[in-house]
Amino acid sequence: MRVTIYTKPGCHLCEDALDLLDKLTPQYKLEVEQANILDDMSLYEQMYEQIPVIVVEDGRNGRLVAPITEPELRAYLEVARRDRLHGRSVVPAYRESVLDRAAQWMGKHWLKVALIIVSVFVALPWLAPVFAALGWWDVANPIYTAYALTCHQLPERAGTVLGYQVAFCYRNTAIYAGFIVFGVLYGLGRDRNVSWLRWLRKPLPWWLFVPMLLPMAADGLTHMLGLRDTMLDMTVDANFGMFTIGSQPFSLNWWLRIITGFLAAAGAVWFAFPRMDRAIAESEAQLQIYKMSALRGAEA
Repeated sequence: MRVTIYTKPGCHLCEDALDLLDKLTPQYKLEVEQANILDDMSLYEQMYEQIPVIVVEDGRNGRLVAPITEPELRAYLEVARRDRLHGRSVVPAYRESVLDRAAQWMGKHWLKVALIIVSVFVALPWLAPVFAALGWWDVANPIYTAYALTCHQLPERAGTVLGYQVAFCYRNTAIYAGFIVFGVLYGLGRDRNVSWLRWLRKPLPWWLFVPMLLPMAADGLTHMLGLRDTMLDMTVDANFGMFTIGSQPFSLNWWLRIITGFLAAAGAVWFAFPRMDRAIAESEAQLQIYKMSALRGAEA
């Protein structure tokens, strides 16, 4: 696929666009031609405020102008490739449905929606004992029953509120609470551009994500096999001080459940959330370019 990029000397945005084209050349089999607008006065008068400008083939799908992002460029190339494969010179008119609008809204607000849902999900198990203490068993019992599908609810591994057991164990609480905490931090780094949180915007590679899950896996496996956990409130030697063998609050096992759960949640957020935003951005860019292509086709 032949691509022409219009540039001028000393343009850092042009250099960035060239780097993007170089990155995408193997995937889209691009033949990139570079044109200096200073060599043609008519081009200069037409494009000097828009540089860089990227045009595919004969320009029937329009053109991209600065600033050019990777999602926009991918979407533009994708539309051009589909037209080329299907031999279309005009893109069919785009008709936006209610579902399309709902999907676009969800794409913009998915993080808030996810955090609200998880917050409710992690709060209900801690409200169950409150309802039980109030005698509202018609409300408490369904919560205990529903969360039994997600948690073993062993008494020694769960907290108590007002004398009644929480419907969630400490490990599950740590995982989902960690999801909320690191999700909020990710949102601050993404939306507020908080400098010390920018690292969360770069996706965690899988070979670092897996090691962040291993401590929780080892913790859970050793508990399942009965290698560490016991219901006896026995004191360990002086090396552990206040720590006990069992699963009581502030015991060694309790701390391990909380820490490994938080670590796994941090890895999950860092691995998945930037990729989710990138996928949404690429989809939105492709939709916008498709709309513009359809509009140009209708005008033609």
